[in-house]
Parts: sequence; C-alpha cells; structure tokens
Amino acid sequence: MKLAMTKTYFGLSSVLNPEKTAKKSFDIFQKVRKKDVRKREIPFYQRARNFAIPSENEPIDGYELGDPNGDPVLLVHGWDSNAGSMSQLAFKFEELGYRVFAFNLPGHAFHKSAKTNLLECKNAMIEVLNYLNLNQPISVVSHSFGSAVVANALADSQHEVSRLVFLTNPNKMEDIFQEFKEMIGLTRRAYRAMVKNTSEMLGGPIQMLDVSANLKKFDFDKLLLIHDLDDKVLPFNNSFDINSEHQNVQLIRMEKVGHYKMLWNEEVTGRAVSFIQGKEVL
Repeated sequence: MKLAMTKTYFGLSSVLNPEKTAKKSFDIFQKVRKKDVRKREIPFYQRARNFAIPSENEPIDGYELGDPNGDPVLLVHGWDSNAGSMSQLAFKFEELGYRVFAFNLPGHAFHKSAKTNLLECKNAMIEVLNYLNLNQPISVVSHSFGSAVVANALADSQHEVSRLVFLTNPNKMEDIFQEFKEMIGLTRRAYRAMVKNTSEMLGGPIQMLDVSANLKKFDFDKLLLIHDLDDKVLPFNNSFDINSEHQNVQLIRMEKVGHYKMLWNEEVTGRAVSFIQGKEVL
C-alpha cells in the first residue's frame, strides 16, 4: 500500500515538476534505513579496538582486531548494514593470525547522518586506507554494495592490493538507477533529470561507477565472486558478467545461502577465508 502511494505521488510529481522531483528522488535514493545492531553483531564491537578516522563531514568509525603483525585484511559491509555484520569473517581471520580492519560506511550504524551515496562511501574507504598507511599489500572482503565501494575506491587509490572477495555485488550503476526509477514510478523526464544531476555531482557519467570497469583500473592478484543463483537483492548476472569480462576472476555459484544470511554461512566464510589464504577454492 505504501509503495503504491509512493509511486502515485512520484508519478504525478514527475509530470508537474520533473526537476524538483528528480532532486527529491535522489534524496530518497541516498537514504539509509538505519537498523539497531543485532544481538549476534554485538560481540564484534565488544572485541574490536575502535578508532576514529578524520573525515570532511564526520569521523569514520574504524575497528581493528587480530595480530598487529599479521597480514592485513579489510572487511567492507553493505548498504543498510554495519561493520558487525562481517563479524563471523572477522573472528575467523583473527583466529588465523590476520590483522583485521573494518569500518562503518558513512550514513550507517552510529553515524549522525542517515544519507550517503557510492561516491561518498568510496572516498571514505580511501580515507581509511590512507589513515592505515600500510606498507604491505592488503586483501579485502566485501558484501553487496560494499563490493562497489571497494572497486571504486581501489581504482582511485595507489594502495597495493592482494586478493579480493566479493560476497555478491552490483555491476552496472544504470541498472540500479533504472530499478529505482521503476520502484518509485518516475517518468522518463524526471529520471533523466536525476541522472543528469548525479552525473554533474560525479563529474562524469554514472557508468564511471560500474564495478567491472573499475576493476580494470588497478592491479590485484585474484578476485573471488560468491553469489547465490537466486539472490533476490542483487541478481546473479552481476557476478556472471564480471566473471566473463576478466581473466583473474573466479565465480562460485551457490544455492540457498541468500543475500544477507550468507554472511553467517560457514561454507561461505570458509571459502572466502581459504581464498584469502591463497588456497584453491572449489
């Protein structure tokens, strides 16, 4: 009912004032649905050392656990989530002697703001990497929207990268914009205005944020994609297309691990960790 009312409102508003509707639509597009930290995520915040990373708007919440002399691995959570959602992976890497880092994306978890976008999150990850100032290659494991953050951030930084794991991922930004357009009922004119405004903010077309395109802009040893064939949030074809376009990518098709619950799946965790260790993963 609420979605139907939203589509009716934006459909009418798009006709009457497409420019104003485009701006309001983008505000909604950037809105984060803040959720309380779940009970199973709390141990992460109790165990990890918290540190604040200076940023233009508000400090970024950073976290570290594991061996200070271990190989570094960075965990990047997805949209509407928080660093604690990666805790099963964090604790496994800690157990194996890695130096584990994580951070809350802008607009998420304990941040005052409840609004962000891929550009802001990308810049936040670069700020995290600059703050850590590691003198050795870093491996990264990301989930969902976090995978787009990782691809864009590493494409625009000079940090040496080892292995990457994407636990689901988007690919083409135009697909996401189109899905949003259909969801809220924007007319083509209002949609074009929203894309134009976004392109002006980026300083280029929205395609510059595409995951596959950005993966071609930096060197990494290998990328593992893990994706549920029936993912209801980000379709499997996102990973399929990336795998088809790159030589140093491995795709693992899984079933019944879902989109969010995969972060607590032992098989997914085991494969991701083994891959970062440099082992063969089937």
